Order: sequence, then C-alpha cells, then structure tokens
Amino acid sequence: MSLPRLTACGLLALMAGALAAWWANAPADWEHLQVTEPPFLKQGVVTRSLDGEKLDFQAPVAGVAVVLFYSRECPLPAESLTTLARLATDFPANRLFLAGVCVDPVAARETIEKDKQEHKIVLPTIAHDRDGSIVRQFGVKRVPEVFVLDDAGRLRYRGRINGQPPTPGDGEHEPGTAHSGVRSAIEAVLSDRPVPAIYLEPVGCPPPERPRIQEDIIAPTYHRDVAPILQHSCQPCHQPGQSGPFSLTTYTQAAKRAGDLAAVTEQRLMPPWKPVPGIGPPLKHDRTLLASEIKTLQTWAAAGAPEGQPETDEPPPASIPTPEWSLGPPDLVVAMDQPFRVPASGDDLYRCFVMPTALPQDRFLTAIEVKPGNPRVVHHTFGYVDTRGLGRQRDADDPMPGYPCFSGFTGDQIFGLLGGWTPGNDAHPFGAGIGLELPRNADVVMQVHYHPSGKAESDCTRLGLYLSKTPVRQALEWVSACPDVGKFRLPADDPTIQVVANLNVPIPVALHAMTPHMHWLGRRFRATVLLPGGRIQPLIAIDDWDFNRQDTYYLREPLSIPAGSIIQIEGLYDNSSRNPHNPNQPPQDVLWGEATTDDMLILFLALTQDGQDLTRPGARNTFMEEFFQGKPPAVQSKERPSAR
Repeated sequence: MSLPRLTACGLLALMAGALAAWWANAPADWEHLQVTEPPFLKQGVVTRSLDGEKLDFQAPVAGVAVVLFYSRECPLPAESLTTLARLATDFPANRLFLAGVCVDPVAARETIEKDKQEHKIVLPTIAHDRDGSIVRQFGVKRVPEVFVLDDAGRLRYRGRINGQPPTPGDGEHEPGTAHSGVRSAIEAVLSDRPVPAIYLEPVGCPPPERPRIQEDIIAPTYHRDVAPILQHSCQPCHQPGQSGPFSLTTYTQAAKRAGDLAAVTEQRLMPPWKPVPGIGPPLKHDRTLLASEIKTLQTWAAAGAPEGQPETDEPPPASIPTPEWSLGPPDLVVAMDQPFRVPASGDDLYRCFVMPTALPQDRFLTAIEVKPGNPRVVHHTFGYVDTRGLGRQRDADDPMPGYPCFSGFTGDQIFGLLGGWTPGNDAHPFGAGIGLELPRNADVVMQVHYHPSGKAESDCTRLGLYLSKTPVRQALEWVSACPDVGKFRLPADDPTIQVVANLNVPIPVALHAMTPHMHWLGRRFRATVLLPGGRIQPLIAIDDWDFNRQDTYYLREPLSIPAGSIIQIEGLYDNSSRNPHNPNQPPQDVLWGEATTDDMLILFLALTQDGQDLTRPGARNTFMEEFFQGKPPAVQSKERPSAR
C-alpha cells in the first residue's frame, strides 16, 4: 500500500455525442406471449420495499430483474425455494436484481419478515402489494408467478419458477433447458440468446381480489396513511435534535403544516433529492416520494387533515431510541479532538478536522458511518485519507480547532477519498469482498459544512470505521474526472457557459458510487459513459444544481464499464448578475479554485477493477498504476482539483 494516491484531473480529448433516444412505449402482447417491445409495463411501477427503499423493478444495465409474486396462503414449494437461493449465488450481483411481491392484503410487515426468515425466502427486496395495484399492472393471474425483465424493460419470461426437465431421447437441448423456467430464461438473456420457453403456465392460487373503488372513496387519515410516509421520508431530519427546522413526529405537528407538506412535495422541493428520475442506473437511498404518496398528502390536506384512529400494527415513530451505530459497534471510532463552536449567525462555515487512526498496520475498510455530534448545524461532511501529515500542519497553524477548507483537501496530495455524508444518507457496507485501503498511522481528515442555527452551538462529529475481518478481493478506489484546470474559465456576464470533460477508462472497472461537485455558479450537471461501439450509458443528471445539496450517490448494483470507455461530464454555469447565487457582484471572470469566488467541475467515482483478486498469493493492489497506465497523474498542487 505504499503507492501514493493523487486525486487529479487533466483535459482529455473532447468527444461529441448525444443521448440515445428513449424507446417508444408499446403495449404488452398477452395473447401471443411474445417478447414485448419496451416497456413491458404500460406505466412505470414504483413502490416501496419493506425497508422503505424506492422499488421500480428496473433491471441492472446488461442484466435482468426477476420479480416473484407470492402469497403466504399458497406457499412456495421447497424446490422453488432452492432455485431462488441458487439464483442469488450463481449469477453476478451486478447483473441480477431479485425482488418479491407479497400479494396478501392484510399481512403485517412483521409477519412477512418472519415468513421470510422461517421459510428461507432468498429475496433481498420485498414489497407488500396491499391494494393489488402491482398485481394488476403486471397482469398476475396465479401465485406464485415469476417475471423476468431485461434492462430495456422487455418481458423475457413469465410463469413457473421451475419448468419440466426434458424428456429422455428428445435430442440436443440448449444449455439450461434441463432446468427450464426462470433459470434458463436468465441464462439466455445474459448470454444474449433466445429464451427457450417464454411462458410456462403457473400452478398455484389466484391472487386475492380487492375492490378498486375503496382508495377513491376513503379519505386518507394521519395514522393510517400519512404517518408511514412521514416516518420513512421526513422524520429522519424532522425530529428533535436533527437538522430539520421543525418536527413532524406527531399528528398536531403534521396537521398544522398539511398544506405546506402538500405544496413542497408536489414541487419536489422535499425530501431533498437532486438526481433526475429515470436517468442513469438505479440508486440506493432515493429519498423522493412516490406519486401515490404525494397524492395522499394532497388529498389529506384538502380533506382538512383528518387524524383517524391509530392502527394496532402502526410502525413505531422514527424518533424512538435506535442503536447508536446502524451497522453495529465500529471497530474504530475517530473523532474531533475537541468540540467546535458554531456561532448563532453568519455565513456557513467549512472546517476540516484531523482524526488520527493510529493503526499499527495497513487495513481495509468495509464500511464507514458518520455520526454528527450536532445534527442541527452539521449540513454535510466529506472525508479523505492523509498519509503525509499535511492536515496536521494546517491544523497546527490555526489557533481554533481544525482549519478552514472550503474545498476539502485544498490541493494536497492525498492517499484516497472516503466519500461524503448528508442528512438522510444511510451507512451501508461496500459489498462482499470489497474494501477501501487505510494505511497504518494514516489520518482521516473530515471536512464539515456548518450552517448556523440561530443560536450558538457546538459540535464534535465522529466517524465509525469498520475493518475487514476476512480477505479482501477487490480494492475500492476513488478516481476523479474534470477538465484541464489551467484552462477552466467562466467569463463574466455569460448566463450559459458549458464545460465538458472526459476521462478515459483503460481497464475494465465497476462503478459503485459517484459524487458530482461544482460551486455556486453551477446550474446543471450531467455525466454519461461513452461505450466502445458508440452506445451511451447515462450515469446521472442534476438539472437544478444546489451547492448546499451535494451528495454521494451509491448505485443499487455496481455498473460494469468496459475498457476503452470514456466517462464524459458536462457542467452548465450562469456567471451573470441574474444568478442569485453568484458570489461576485458585479460578475467577474471565474477560474478554477477553492475559494467561494472560484468554481470547479468534478465527478468523483468509486471504482473496483474487474478481475482483481487480492487474495491470491503475492497479489498487490495495482489499480491506480493500471488505470493511469503506470503514470499516476502528478501535477503541481496549485493545479490539482479538490474535493469540497
């Protein structure tokens, strides 16, 4: 792990390209059961899983989505459970999305979870179709029934989980047809072959019938309909001691703001989530509300915010005591050495704090969890690994705790990035066999963005580090794409400045997370992958950039990016006097830099190298050497881009 890390960007050859046209809508042909033109579903199906995550049944890029409809009243056969268990282990995680839909209308969440454990239902994601809307949209006739969709949204198979084995003497068979059904369909789609049998009539029970008129004639109430929405989407911030300016944990608190809730959610101002829906691979922790949830809030407000009666199986409020660390006690906790005092008013503060790890040997991290000391004033954090003591030098030169750092590591040479955190971001492991290198005696330097709350506050933020206890196969590395910083210039009085930059990908990699970054003049950010052969894969689009709403976005499944691809980023800037966020009045030419009056364009990318296996004898991590083709991007500090 002795290889120094640099996060630097240079100008690469610009490549023109336009986003591919979206597939035209076409209805599913149920009569002939043929492969449908995209999309299979006439309307996008979006719901919530039991754990509150948004669920859209979208397949990974170059992969498949497998959706199983089942009922507790019509149990899954043992051989079907075995098949499901093997699907989860036999196919690459980045090419298979496996989800279940429980169709029992009155089943409690606890019951569904219990059944999952007792019957070993290997479904990482489960939704509860209480009103039958998902059943109707898929056209389910019997349960259990499974559907296989490709990444273009086409239906490739539906029917039984397991088919019939071929009859002896039938001659040659395509690979996988000995276990026809869902498995052979997946194998065929992933191998770009025709599916041997696109329909096998399911054997089971009809899904429960539910009247469709009830949802239109029964007005929503707080306890039955609104409280669950607030609990998973609003209360993580809007409860005592958190960053929200008011609480939404009781009926009284919600009712007096019913009109506001309906308005800000309809305008998609809250909950804060910047990526444009439907562009790029599915993301974890999507905080946007479903259209049905927004409608519920609007109808509830229009009806006078009725309270209703508490449900006996009502989910517990988000403000109840929870474990201090969501992933369990960390192996190592690093913290600010003393509290930092935040004034009652004034400009936002950007402060870096050095947190020594004192590890006696090199280790790998499998997860990181940020624990803000005072969520009322901690707006976001961003961390990196310092092996040269540069952060300590800056800290020693400042009499106050930490040191000012508007743009994170201020151009210093660093070993690696740790990613960012914002309120509502859940901690999660990097993935099986994946780790982020942490050299011995390295320092963690954390930038904290403070927003004064109206009264004097103090903060002592901590970072929980989870160390790998098993061999790590692949190292997670952060690489950045940005323009030639020496040529970066935003002319004064220009409201539409476009900046484009490319990053060559010389080796096959997988993308796990990304962090877009601009300053106050930024208005729009887009990133795409230009694949060999000319195909374009969108990554992310943010059409209303807000410096105060930056985030690290984790992909639901890693995205494979082949060698020879180009990652292209585009930033649109407004350096006119009409931009209310312009820090320079009157406007002036803006160059690359770390100050509030400067600007940037960066996309940080968390990558792993395909085929890397650090568990082999003598193996070492050569990702950076191979990615930069033996020439790490060493440039002068004043030219190196910085994290925020």
